[in-house]
Formats: sequence, structure tokens, C-alpha cells
Amino acid sequence: MTASKSVLIIGKPASGKTTFLAQFLTRVAKGKSKVKLLSMPDNIKAISDAQKSLSSGEEPATTQSDRNVELNLSLDIDGNNVQLSCPDYGGEQISAHTELMEIDKTWQKLVKGSDNWLLFIRASKISPEYDLSVTSYETIEKDKSDVQKELVLSEQSSYIELIQSLLYAKDVGVRQERELPKLVVVITCWDELNNELTPKEVLIEKLPMFNNVIEAMWNRQKLSVLGLSAQEFPLKDDTEATDKYLDDLPENFGYMVTEEGNKDKDITCLIDWAIK
Repeated sequence: MTASKSVLIIGKPASGKTTFLAQFLTRVAKGKSKVKLLSMPDNIKAISDAQKSLSSGEEPATTQSDRNVELNLSLDIDGNNVQLSCPDYGGEQISAHTELMEIDKTWQKLVKGSDNWLLFIRASKISPEYDLSVTSYETIEKDKSDVQKELVLSEQSSYIELIQSLLYAKDVGVRQERELPKLVVVITCWDELNNELTPKEVLIEKLPMFNNVIEAMWNRQKLSVLGLSAQEFPLKDDTEATDKYLDDLPENFGYMVTEEGNKDKDITCLIDWAIK
């Protein structure tokens, strides 16, 4: 059976997109995954720098804001031939969708051509929302200076507007359930959270209103919430961590977290979740 699938990875700056793609390609190329690589892609420019950084035990640099490069992979997933197109781009482009309220022609093409979305959210960087029902005004005034930069547009509103703008670009209405793309929300940099919650519980804790919106739009068969730690631990300014990467190689690190909260060392299964 031959299938043609297109997965669009969506994420704000420093959400872990490039690191995941680098680890994904390294694993499938070396046969250390459920997913099999049928042939090496012609162009790996999108993630080659990140692969080099990880192989040296260094943190990959974030993708340049104006960059748009597609990584096209021919894969075998459970016996199906899957042509996977993963664009690599600067996360600032995602922020611009909500700040400027417009989607350029490049992104319109990407959105319309994709039927499976992976939305990367780095939950550890989301500031808590203030709730006047449990927090006094004085407490908010005292603390708001610490999160002043986050108050321009709340994360709740930003992600809700992002989803709405992407659906608008795809020309799909919320009542057209059969036409909605499959949505997998991925809580990235899981190692930063240090808790025993499931991915869905983290999403509800950090972005409860956003969670309510996507649950109202998508049916259960087309919506999943997973966790991901593509590196497994930070590499910046940590000699011991760097040595581990040099000794054991990058493809042996990283894990995903299932809906039940269990860890799976095969991070390539995220793509399987996105297309099944």
C-alpha cells in the first residue's frame, strides 16, 4: 500500500523543531527507529548544521527568522510508503501570523498542502495566567513586572488565533470535521518540566482555554497531545552532558511521552502518530 502524506511542523521560536528534525533524520538514517528511510534526501541543508552541533555535544542554533527550506523524505512506516515533507523555518514567522494578522503565500501553500499538523509548544517557557478568582489584584501588581514581556499578547490568545488563522488559510471551517487536518500537540523540551503529569495535563495547566478550543473543534480521533524531549537534557555550558553526547552519540538520546505519560525512546514515532 502506498500513501502520500504531508506533515507540517508548527512552532514558535526555540520550540525545538530543528533539533527534532536533526535527531529524526539521524535515527532513521542509522536504522534506529520504527520508521525506515527508503533513500537519503537530496538536500539536508535544513538540518545539517543542527546535526553537526549535536554530534559535537553542542546546542543547535535556532533557525534564522527568514529561512524556508523543505526537507523531503521517502519513508516506510508500517509497510506504507510515505513521502514526508518537513519544512524548516524561523519560528518568528509563526509569531508574525498572530501579530500581523496575515499569512504570506509561502505559508498558505504549506498549510493547504498539509493534512497532518504537529504543533510544538515549549510549555516550560509559558508564564502562568493570572486568575482574579484565586489571586488578589495586589499580588498581580507586585508580580507583573517579572512577566511584563509576556503581557503584550497572552499565550492563550496567541495559540488560539494561530490555529484559527491556519484553518482559515486552509479554507476549512470548524463544522467540517472530516476536512480538518489531524492535530498532534507536542509539549517539547519535556525534561525542563520536572513533573509527573501527562502531556494533556500539562496543556490544561499551562493553556486551559486553548485546550478547550481545540477539544471543541477536533474530534478525539484527530486530536492527540504528546510530550517530547529531543535532546533528553540541556547541552549548554555542561561539560558532563557534552561528554555523554560525544561518547554515546546523539541518536541514543531523546524520548517522547505518550498520552498515558509513558516514555518511548523512539522519537520518530511522533511522525507515525501524526499520519495514522
